[in-house]
Amino acid sequence: MLIGDDTSVVGFTSRIAIRLGVGVKVPFWLSKWLGNIELYRAYPNLFQELGSQDKCVQELGAWNQNQWMWGVVDDVSVLSHLAKEEWCELRQILMDVEPKRTELDCFVWPLNGSGVYTVKDYYNCLIMENSVGVEDSRTKEAWAMVWKSWMPSKVKFFAWRLLKDRLATRAQLAKRGIIADANDCLCVFGCNVLEDRNHLFISCFLAAGVWRKIHQWLGSDCQSKPDCCDDFIQLVGVLKNRASPRRVGVIWVAVCWCIWKHRNEIVFNNGVCDAEEIIHNIKMHSWWWLAIGSKKKVNCNFFEWFQCPLEYL
Repeated sequence: MLIGDDTSVVGFTSRIAIRLGVGVKVPFWLSKWLGNIELYRAYPNLFQELGSQDKCVQELGAWNQNQWMWGVVDDVSVLSHLAKEEWCELRQILMDVEPKRTELDCFVWPLNGSGVYTVKDYYNCLIMENSVGVEDSRTKEAWAMVWKSWMPSKVKFFAWRLLKDRLATRAQLAKRGIIADANDCLCVFGCNVLEDRNHLFISCFLAAGVWRKIHQWLGSDCQSKPDCCDDFIQLVGVLKNRASPRRVGVIWVAVCWCIWKHRNEIVFNNGVCDAEEIIHNIKMHSWWWLAIGSKKKVNCNFFEWFQCPLEYL
């Protein structure tokens, strides 16, 4: 029998399952082996009144003539009214749960028929599941396009952190208590504004100037949105009839990547603020990713790309 479990791994929600077999060393109350919540949370009164809080499944049941018998509660009469109600509910659930006597305990991936984990299953689980809000929906839409774009893996990971607002901007560092002084939270480019995601990559005077040049380079007359996800979706939408959304997405990420790299150069290596250097790096990186690293390469040299990328997108 497969029993669902949700485990958080590096910010993700990973869905796994446990197949109970010989040994059944799974903690009975403290792990999510039966559904998607620990039993001590689902049945708090029963958990508090029993003296078996740290026991595993094996210790709360036994085989009797090839049939598994649960022994969670020894004496129902000592339970309070609320605990008795919880035990009645839990007992009904446990009637359908029996370890596999001929198999060992193991983890199983339940999102396909084979039980074997695949990246595609996990991706579909994260991206294609129903959105829980408008903002979350925008993030997923933007991330779905980034995931399918042609960029190095480390750049995709950067884009995911950016769109989920998980980059180590000064606002995020202050939020986590790493930066205490308010003056240390200001934008590194010297505009005396809190350095959060949307300011650093969109509204900062340096970023705004870079975006104006990039829009001119792409032949786009749209104005940047104040939110990163909205801005990404807007640029792709404006150019979708003239260029591949995946390739446009690469350019948008390249802008943010080069701003971030330039920002870190200033923070860690005493670099100098230089918008022209950022713009040059954007053109170089986007051409390199699409003309050299992409499976479906753009057919142009760097000089042609530098002059008019829209002809090749």
